[in-house]
Amino acid sequence: MKVLAGPRVDLRPGGAAARLCRMLAGDDGEVVSLAAAGLRNPYRRFSAAEISALRGALHGEMEVVGYVCTGVSVGPGGAGAPAPAREPARLVVVTDHVNLTWRSPLDGPNDDRVGPRFPSMDGIYIPETAASRCGAAGDMMVSRGVVAGIADDRVLSEQEIQTAGKSGWVAASSELVAPVMIAAHMGLRVAAVVMV
Repeated sequence: MKVLAGPRVDLRPGGAAARLCRMLAGDDGEVVSLAAAGLRNPYRRFSAAEISALRGALHGEMEVVGYVCTGVSVGPGGAGAPAPAREPARLVVVTDHVNLTWRSPLDGPNDDRVGPRFPSMDGIYIPETAASRCGAAGDMMVSRGVVAGIADDRVLSEQEIQTAGKSGWVAASSELVAPVMIAAHMGLRVAAVVMV
């Protein structure tokens, strides 16, 4: 499986993120860094050139793509705070997302050759695939849940924290929604994991 690594995912050899991406990709899979493809800043709207680069990274003969990105915990006791350094890394296998940014990377002129104007997001995630491939991550805690897509997960607003707590979402990420929407636009399904 081809696995895309979000803009802030550190792919240094031997690191936890690199190991996670390799597990998700499998023995014959490929790991592609979005930062290396030119998508470095998840906190602002993607330019047309960045969307084109993302489509290029997603291109290939496949139906499923893996995606690993960063985020913050917003579940019980989380409230957007990073986990203490002594705790093991926590992975959230994405079952669905809620887009709190009210933006789409697909605004503007549509290229019908690539995909439909308004792609269906129903069933876009394949949590079973992500969970089965990440289950061997012995030093990482793995859970499943809905992730809130927000504008900047470095600084959550009080409203985002309260909404997430009331709704039972487990994490928030500013790297998740846009790449997944573009994957849906191209007819792909996504096995996504958020590192919190």
